[in-house]
Amino acid sequence: MNTVWRLCGIITFVVATITYAAEIYVAPTGNDAAAGTSAAPLATLAAARDKADQLKAGNSPVTVYLRGGTYYLSAPVVFGPANSGTATAPIVYAAYGSEKPVVSGGIKVTPTWTAYSGNANIQVTTIAQNLKVDQLFFNGKRQVLARYPNFDANTVILDGFNANCLSRVANWANPGEGPGYIRGLQVNLWGGNSYIITGKTGTTLNQTWVGDNNRGSGLDATHRMVENLFEELDAAGEWFYRKSTGQLFFWPPTGTNLSTATIELASQDELLRFIGTSNATAASVKYIQFNGVTFTHAYRTLFSQTYETVLQSDWAIARAGALFMQNAENIVIENCLFDQVGGNGIFASGYNRNHLFANNVFNDAGASCVCLFGLTSSVRCPGSWSSTPTCTDKMPGPVDPVNGEFPAYVTVSNNMMNHFGRFEKQPAGVAMSATECDTIRHNTIHDCPRAGLSINDGCWGGHVIEYNWIYNTVLETGDHGPFNAWGRDRNIRWSNDTSATTLDSWKTTIIRNNRIEPKGGDFGLDMDDDASNYYAYNNLLFGGGIKFIGTMRKNTYVNNILLRDSQVKIFGGQITSASNFYMTRNIIANSQPYQLGSNTPDYFKQNTKLVDSNCYSNAATQVCGDQCYTWAQWHTAGLDVHSVLGIPTFADTAKVFPNNYAPRGDYSVTSAAALTLGFKNFPMDSFGVIQVSPTAVRDPGAIGHSNEQETGLSSIYFNNGRLAVSHSGNYQVRITMVNGRTVTVLHGINGSVVYMNINRLSPGMYFAVVEANRGSQIKRFIVNE
Repeated sequence: MNTVWRLCGIITFVVATITYAAEIYVAPTGNDAAAGTSAAPLATLAAARDKADQLKAGNSPVTVYLRGGTYYLSAPVVFGPANSGTATAPIVYAAYGSEKPVVSGGIKVTPTWTAYSGNANIQVTTIAQNLKVDQLFFNGKRQVLARYPNFDANTVILDGFNANCLSRVANWANPGEGPGYIRGLQVNLWGGNSYIITGKTGTTLNQTWVGDNNRGSGLDATHRMVENLFEELDAAGEWFYRKSTGQLFFWPPTGTNLSTATIELASQDELLRFIGTSNATAASVKYIQFNGVTFTHAYRTLFSQTYETVLQSDWAIARAGALFMQNAENIVIENCLFDQVGGNGIFASGYNRNHLFANNVFNDAGASCVCLFGLTSSVRCPGSWSSTPTCTDKMPGPVDPVNGEFPAYVTVSNNMMNHFGRFEKQPAGVAMSATECDTIRHNTIHDCPRAGLSINDGCWGGHVIEYNWIYNTVLETGDHGPFNAWGRDRNIRWSNDTSATTLDSWKTTIIRNNRIEPKGGDFGLDMDDDASNYYAYNNLLFGGGIKFIGTMRKNTYVNNILLRDSQVKIFGGQITSASNFYMTRNIIANSQPYQLGSNTPDYFKQNTKLVDSNCYSNAATQVCGDQCYTWAQWHTAGLDVHSVLGIPTFADTAKVFPNNYAPRGDYSVTSAAALTLGFKNFPMDSFGVIQVSPTAVRDPGAIGHSNEQETGLSSIYFNNGRLAVSHSGNYQVRITMVNGRTVTVLHGINGSVVYMNINRLSPGMYFAVVEANRGSQIKRFIVNE
């Protein structure tokens, strides 16, 4: 038999010894003409970057220590191929000790304030004219751009909205002065729609849509607000900047001292850019790390960037971020704080490989936290809502991407993502499109207007989504879920042909061991419009349940727990032939476990692979859609023949776990009925961000500070089909299957190279666990037949 191996990983392990790092020191009070030593630090990141280029000769690692204080940027710091490190000699930018370096895209102003003659509560000063600024920070906290209605912390949607705001603003003398902005929701509540006010004609506003939704410019009639209008500066915390005169107006928060306050204005769209010259490894920027740095004061991209529609999803995105990378490999962002950035936090665009974004905090981002977006050029048959693809590239295959212009093998791990989407209403904690073989693990994602995690299309799968805790999502929009996936690719265009299913979604995505808590009425796993080739198991879903719609195929749901009105819902009555829908050994504690839509039990059976051996609440006496069916009718159709009814019992639903673990409740099943069916309990104390032990965190500053030989794992990377392990001392590589069973164990010592014959492996998902005395690190790979 001819076998094609589609790898999301490795076949070779390369082990190298550690060399000692050169050191560079930077401080806000430094001097770029200085030597860059601890006694004579440089002043800027750009100077440190150039100094690192000089010191890395001979493949030596370089550590740039950033002293505490704020580094204000007048332009993004750009890292290119010439600034790269190597696998064994990365360039590391790290906070010095416990100090807090802050990289700011803002302008610090030290004005002299006077009371404004029109309102004594408002202070005014004059700064430079025609500045690009759209956020004001008072002692580090973002203030309110003058708006109507006034900011209301108790109103979740837009922090306050008013249906009549546009007619109100049309009465002002010059609403285009700011210019004024309109922010609202799309007419179907599928995200946001925003506009720039360019002036008015009579009492009618002239406005330009910024394009922040893939469904057109329709603005919801109720959910809308206006801002950046001087006439609306009427509450504490509000501000306005008049570009033509340079006047800055501010009504300071009650009880504060303006004369001693720090005032900063966001100005730069992006702070760091990692830009290679092409998608070839030799031309990429690579092996650069940032550790322990705060990134803040990035400009809102909502009104400064061009929006790009994302294939056939609802989304439109600004291809920008506080940290932006394209044609990049092995970039590590760890232990950093993204504080109130105006747009996206990290944006990986086009060709990106083997990045690690770990142990970071994203707080109050204007848009998404992490974006992994390939270029449209990598998709064989792209289309959007407004353009039907002209390509006929359907059968047979080809299934792989056109080129390498997309992210792959990116790990997003142990990040806290909260209160994002402050301005853009189509965001996600992790947003993905045209990307492959990524790992999204142990993230806590909560309080946002739309999805916690979104996969915008079926291109190209192979992801592992595991151990995430997602809650308080879809707070401002509708018809969505905490986890959202679309399959709007060739599968939906040739929906009558089952062989189209995996042309784009050609690798299975695994969703496992997640705790997902949607608000009432949302879907827990929102598998929307033909989302296909997903394998979901060991997930704890509170409410919402599983959505099933359209020509979705090859989706498997095993060993999940669905609680608090969760159900499997055939949305809109849609189901198609040969869906291969497979659902077994799940627990569904709902009186209505299935919502069939217009489908009958016979039709549901005909178009699914297996629905059996599940455990349902004993209150589940029937299955309903447009009409209800008894369990006898359900069984007669051959569905759930071996399933059982009974009240599921759990170990301790109020349990408080130790070690500051936030999720509450041990939902391990204790009822014999479910266990007899083959249900297997899974860990309840590993959802979301977990405390990082010292052995689990790469410590770039530890190398080279002692004459004693370092023993233990330093770093692990994929590169050109190889897993490169930077290590000294003994180690072992353990290959395991997804169920934890060890396939083989390989051993090595300094300088050795361990080879593995992949022909020994059956098709499936595997993990390479590299273990040493200081800890372990894991990479995964998929072997497809």
